[in-house]
Amino acid sequence: MIIQTKGDVVKLTGSLVENQWPALQSAVSLLLEEHPGGVIIDGSGLTDVSDAGVRTFLDASHFIQAHSARVIVSGLSEAILEAVKNVPGVRSQLVTAATVEQARASLEYGGAVIVPDARTRPVVLVPLIGAWQRAIDYAAAEASARRADAHLLYVLKVPRNLPLGAPMPAEEHEAQRALDEAEKAMKRKGVTVRRRTTRARDLVEGAGKFAAETKADLLVVCYYKEDLMQEGSRYADVGALCHEAHCDIVVCCVNK
Repeated sequence: MIIQTKGDVVKLTGSLVENQWPALQSAVSLLLEEHPGGVIIDGSGLTDVSDAGVRTFLDASHFIQAHSARVIVSGLSEAILEAVKNVPGVRSQLVTAATVEQARASLEYGGAVIVPDARTRPVVLVPLIGAWQRAIDYAAAEASARRADAHLLYVLKVPRNLPLGAPMPAEEHEAQRALDEAEKAMKRKGVTVRRRTTRARDLVEGAGKFAAETKADLLVVCYYKEDLMQEGSRYADVGALCHEAHCDIVVCCVNK
């Protein structure tokens, strides 16, 4: 088997007849230093894989779990993918995509590693949950008053039966659409905007953790009064935000 690297991609070509993870790990680790946003292992050039070769992906999944690494394997044929997923311990951690392009799009919306930005201006964080279109109005006013930047956060909710970094093209497309809409609305109010994404099992918990990890100064959410009154879980959502986020929180209740 031949291992080649280009940009953020490790390309595998030929027959995978033995465990090649020791050699592959060196390439992946080096690329992760250069591309902290994530690395793609492109297996579209693999022609076949033996039982011993499949252990390459088992060791890869262990590495990904141990290092919380953002690594996606793309392009595996149906036969190879089936062999890989039949190995216990691989399916839960190894994230796969059909193509390099799909893998790269998924990394863009990965949100698995959060590094706080060096900044001099406060941040008003607006998760796109609840009645977020109405939250933008309040957030824009607060951002202007505080001379702050507005960060628009889309939380991709990942089912518990999938790895957290699993590609979800339909959901990622919806994230792009919602962020486009929110960004346009915020910019019309003259506020500096940054788009952010994260992945979580629960929308509210993901938003709260993101606020804490990025050290936002203010988090703004909005719910319709009718929803709060009819859905008791909404009160639990507010409690979860207060528990997870360490910043100031504004919860707006508005009529539909």
